[in-house]
Amino acid sequence: MNEITVEIIKVAIIGNPNVGKSVLFNSITGASQIIGNWCGKTTEVCTMAINYDNREFHFTDLPGIYGYGSHSSEEILVNDFLREEPPDVVMVVLDAMNLERGLYLLLETMERYHHVMAVLNKLEIAFEQELIVYHDRLEEELQVPVVPEKKQGTLDTAELFATITNVASHQAPRRNYAIRYGERVERALMQCKGSLQDGPQGSARWLLLKRLETESDAMQSDIISTRYNVAEDIAARIAAKRPTGETLSDRIDRWALHPLWGGPLMLLVFGIMFYLTFAISRPLSEWIAEIFDGLGIFLAEWFFIWNVPGLLSDLIVGGILKGVGAAMGFLPQMAMFFLFYSLIQDSGYMVRIVFLADKIMSAMGMNGKTFLPLVLGCSCNVNGILASRILSSRYDRTVAILVSSYAPCPARLGVMVFLVSAFFASTAATVVMLSLLGISLLLMVLVAYIVSLFIPRDGESSFMMELPPYQTPTMQGITTSAVWMTLNFVHRIRNVIIAASVVMWCLSKFPAGPFEHTYIAKIGQILEPVGDLMGLSWQLIVALIFGIAAKESVLSSLGIIYHAAQDSGNLAEILTHSISPLTAFTFLLVYMIYTPCVTTLVTMYQETKDWRIVVYGALGSIVSAVVLGSLVFHGGRLLLR
Repeated sequence: MNEITVEIIKVAIIGNPNVGKSVLFNSITGASQIIGNWCGKTTEVCTMAINYDNREFHFTDLPGIYGYGSHSSEEILVNDFLREEPPDVVMVVLDAMNLERGLYLLLETMERYHHVMAVLNKLEIAFEQELIVYHDRLEEELQVPVVPEKKQGTLDTAELFATITNVASHQAPRRNYAIRYGERVERALMQCKGSLQDGPQGSARWLLLKRLETESDAMQSDIISTRYNVAEDIAARIAAKRPTGETLSDRIDRWALHPLWGGPLMLLVFGIMFYLTFAISRPLSEWIAEIFDGLGIFLAEWFFIWNVPGLLSDLIVGGILKGVGAAMGFLPQMAMFFLFYSLIQDSGYMVRIVFLADKIMSAMGMNGKTFLPLVLGCSCNVNGILASRILSSRYDRTVAILVSSYAPCPARLGVMVFLVSAFFASTAATVVMLSLLGISLLLMVLVAYIVSLFIPRDGESSFMMELPPYQTPTMQGITTSAVWMTLNFVHRIRNVIIAASVVMWCLSKFPAGPFEHTYIAKIGQILEPVGDLMGLSWQLIVALIFGIAAKESVLSSLGIIYHAAQDSGNLAEILTHSISPLTAFTFLLVYMIYTPCVTTLVTMYQETKDWRIVVYGALGSIVSAVVLGSLVFHGGRLLLR
């Protein structure tokens, strides 16, 4: 029987930041199979496969860049990926609203590779603002295939895949674009001609240009300015001029970026997001809890019928299943959070939040660009720490590394959302959640101030930010993004949850006898005096200890501890009957602040090579958690008397 060989075409999607690459990526791939994550310096690059016309297309969404230098972590990642995973087609996404900047990247890409195509994005937004871009003129100017956007965030599927196939199969024009640079640059290129050959990294001419850029600032200035001049000339010929009238985005930004109303509006947006997250996800979490409770009863009966050893049965039902069930209970909250996060991001409002936060960063004595690692820190503290590489000064990097560890990552947020929704009604839960995040922000300000007392500044750096126009997110785009982030989160935590559940079960079952005599109880009782300062029981302290390995394991630890002690009922019900709302708020505060996970601490050392910063990051957060937890608990008791 003959095997059918399917042709595989690898496509790298490249473009400037905020150009709409990820929206197009989600639109093209939909719910296709995730075939791998390429781990770079600061993030993971997702590759997805889709079958079309008897071919398999592998699309890779690369981080946004402005050029192929090595000045930022994103540029380093893209260059490393293109060198180690050379694509068959390089797809450059252009923003019709910012043609010059996109054309600069397209020109350099065409100098580097000959298997290039372009996608012209945001044409509808440009048309609404009376800017007309002629894609056919761009094709004529550069002799490069161009696929225009049909509707916002969508392309003509047949045209797209036909173009990709033609470029990959050499049917489209295959030649490197050659810009005529100044006499000094061209003379240097002629002198070096033959010293380099075409290869996976790019054409010989492009490699020589990059060498000249690194050897001479004057050469670099000539090359960049010439390329920008060519991009501006092409943009002027393929697009009509934009009128100077006020656009819809300008009118929205008059309120969204207003010095007085911008901040409260941002808080209102986050308030609505958290309120809807709580209100919608609560019944789903209860439903999941009922499913796992029913599954536990079924498995226990089935194991009893088949004479499965009691210890093994208890490990599976009372250990692994209870731990996984507790963790899966906050999956609806995470899914809803990611859905609203994608909505804010795709609409263009997220970059406005960064703009507003820049003022806060400046007040803290930090470069506004420091906020970018903090934003990434909300996806994972490790990402935030690694993203500090974009900062040029040691002072800014140290501040970003220490401050980003206080950013509430999805693991923390998931546990916090679950516990907040268990103890408080939707409106009260929203207030509690916003107050916790407000405390987190104030702590970041305090940490930045303390760092400034011990680390001298080593120069000022500037921060330039572009505000793209607002756009209407597509349902497919935000749901695909939310599903991907949720599944990626589950993929990352599954092994940790199972391992933590097994360890917690063993500690809660041995030595045999009353629960108070088990290893886990003894550990908690030793640390009980510390917990008493904050009004936390030894059970809660033990859960916090296991959270040092991975923040998401706190919920599964609580599930095993309290189920082991009380044997029945879902976790939310047991917790609400076991601890008071004041204790719950104190626990949430301590959980949000106390030491980062082990992976984050290791990454801190890898980035700084300084154990003092790691120790400060760990001990500083623990001391902050104990002090604030004690103040909140005892202050709350006084107020409630």
